Amino acid sequence: MWRSPPFPARPEDLTTEVLSVGLGRPVVSFEATRIGAHRGMMGIITRIEVVYADGSVEPSPVVAKFAALRAGSLDNARRGGNHERELRFYDELAGITPVRTPELHAAWYDPDSEHFLLLQESIDVDEEVDQVDGIGAERVRLVLTEVAQLHATWWDHSSLGLLDWLPAPDAAQRRNNLGTFAVAGWNPLCELLGSDLGADERGLGHGLPEQLEATLTRLASMPETLIHGDLRADNLLFPRGGNRVALVDWQGVARGPAGWDLAYLISQCLTVEDRRAHEQELLDHYRVELANAGHLATEDQVREGYAEGMLLGLVIACALPIVSDEDEERAARLARVFARRSIEGLRDHGRLWTTTP
Repeated sequence: MWRSPPFPARPEDLTTEVLSVGLGRPVVSFEATRIGAHRGMMGIITRIEVVYADGSVEPSPVVAKFAALRAGSLDNARRGGNHERELRFYDELAGITPVRTPELHAAWYDPDSEHFLLLQESIDVDEEVDQVDGIGAERVRLVLTEVAQLHATWWDHSSLGLLDWLPAPDAAQRRNNLGTFAVAGWNPLCELLGSDLGADERGLGHGLPEQLEATLTRLASMPETLIHGDLRADNLLFPRGGNRVALVDWQGVARGPAGWDLAYLISQCLTVEDRRAHEQELLDHYRVELANAGHLATEDQVREGYAEGMLLGLVIACALPIVSDEDEERAARLARVFARRSIEGLRDHGRLWTTTP
């Protein structure tokens, strides 16, 4: 269970006393280094090299994760309950779900301010993995193998409905949060993308809120499992030389059809060309891995929600100008990638709607 305030809300406020409490032994000194800042992450991530009073060497380094302090990001967390959901995943579900995640050492949370602090295992990862460039089909296969275990464990599980903190696709909380992005974020997105959007594509904003409402309703009618909800490269850790991927940033964890995760992963982690070339074989691979993890599903069942889920990336593209630092260059590049890959995915699957001038 997480601890209550007070606690440091920024890396510069971290102390040996807080680390000692969180890591369970006296810490005499530490050195903090910001990581991931160039990746446009929503939180503030710091690697901490720890020196213990008793001469212990582990755990060190550890990762300290703080809430992003920008008002738009905190407002987003408040609307969506994102920070509490991540903490509850680690507290209630991580231990009974066979998916690789960093070990959680300690957590603090303030529901009034939406600030939090997580101390987690540090994983030595391949720093060259980049969503903007695309991560390639082979790495996506690794992720599908991992996420198949997550989905198989919770597929149509009777306990899901008892976890009232996990929103369904059409939950008021989710409609409100994603709907806010679709309405408020479209014009800033168009301004950010400029000529990257054609004239007809700019008209997509006129119908986006209605399309989102209809999509969430359809997704909610499909068989559900536990979904990560933000399954993209920046939330995937590929250890150097390893053959398993770790899934991080569980703020989007929810109930929903597996196709939600699959569409988001495949459309956003591959270039448009790679998705078109490998889409079917990756979905087939997922179905095999799902069976290996204990759940048999037909091709149609695997695809349920897949085409619908392409819309999520476009809504997240709208969110980026709102929740990200406007001075972060990579956030703008991510918005372009999200928008283009989502539009082409919707187009390829017959989900692109008619626009008005």
